Amino acid sequence: MKKRTIIFTVLIIASIFIVKLSNISSNEFDLETHKVENGWGYNIFKKNKVIIKQDIIPGLPVKKPFATEKDAIVVGKLMVEKLKNKKKPSISYKELQINGVIL
Repeated sequence: MKKRTIIFTVLIIASIFIVKLSNISSNEFDLETHKVENGWGYNIFKKNKVIIKQDIIPGLPVKKPFATEKDAIVVGKLMVEKLKNKKKPSISYKELQINGVIL
């Protein structure tokens, strides 16, 4: 009887641990690039739902897509980091320049 109680307790603790881990990973963000007319854009997902769809370079006064997929990835990753750190997901012109984005 005592052996069953120990096994049952271990199973409960393991189940709680697995649920906690799955909650942690469900808070992660995913980044995906996509081709747009004359360039590239990106989407940021949280729990498989698009939360940001960016088809133009943010922080510019004109509507212009990213020149390269690499630029879309660089800015997308920067946005993901801001979201993870609970910062406002915005990009300045200076940040674009610092990160070498083709303008």
